Amino acid sequence: MNPSMALRMAERRFYPLPLTKRWFVLRHGRSEANEAGVVASQLANAEDAYGLTDMGRAEVEKSIHEQVATLKEEPPLLMLTSPFLRTRQTAEIAARILWAHPESDHRLAERDFGDFELLSDEHYEEVWGADPRSPDAVPGRAESVYQVAERVTDLVLEVERKPEIKTYLLVTHCDVIMILSCAIQGIDPRFHRSLDPIGTGEVRRLA
Repeated sequence: MNPSMALRMAERRFYPLPLTKRWFVLRHGRSEANEAGVVASQLANAEDAYGLTDMGRAEVEKSIHEQVATLKEEPPLLMLTSPFLRTRQTAEIAARILWAHPESDHRLAERDFGDFELLSDEHYEEVWGADPRSPDAVPGRAESVYQVAERVTDLVLEVERKPEIKTYLLVTHCDVIMILSCAIQGIDPRFHRSLDPIGTGEVRRLA
């Protein structure tokens, strides 16, 4: 790591986000990209492709039915989704059960894995392994953890100010969820892989 990069990292400080509402996340169900073992992290390739498998649809239905009472406990609920096909399909299933109307927001998009796009998902490990060491110089020109953290926390802090909303449900992707989890807890996002990873189709409360 060069000295200037080390200095930038040392200057970063991480504090828990000042959230007062209820925040939940829903990871998309198992997708065709998961089945094929390929990286599909760019909207150009996954806006209308790599949707949910039958297993993925079943995962989402099961999770939402199990959490429906909790999610509807303090209305109104605002559901926001990544624009990828797999997350939009996940949001559609959740919306049908929860009687909600999902809104798309590009800040919930999948982490961009750069040059590894449409290659084997084994390359995830290469990026994840580098995250703690060099978050600003990621293999394959992938999006850094700090770039993901910045866009998703911008969204959260922006919509948290809506006075009429009591509960939020974000439908997004694994890395986005785990990096946001770090940000909410005040943990350096470089260490997102140290947290318990969220499963496909899983609902989790973050705040």
